[in-house]
Amino acid sequence: MLPPPRLPFRVCHLWVEQRVHSEMPSLQAIAQECAAQGITAQHNRPATTAYIADQVEDFERRWQARTRRHAQNQQ
Repeated sequence: MLPPPRLPFRVCHLWVEQRVHSEMPSLQAIAQECAAQGITAQHNRPATTAYIADQVEDFERRWQARTRRHAQNQQ
């Protein structure tokens, strides 16, 4: 089964908050923040580091696109 559609966006938001400060955000810290904020996968299962690791490539792609757009807007 697929995770709830908003889950990747909520996790990505937490990943981006960490990405601002580190080139390689801590997956464990993101998973802990998900738990602290009540962000869960289907059937209230925790958002695991394995789930987050599977999403990192997409998160980084979004990050690069966002920062590239921001740099272009600043010129």
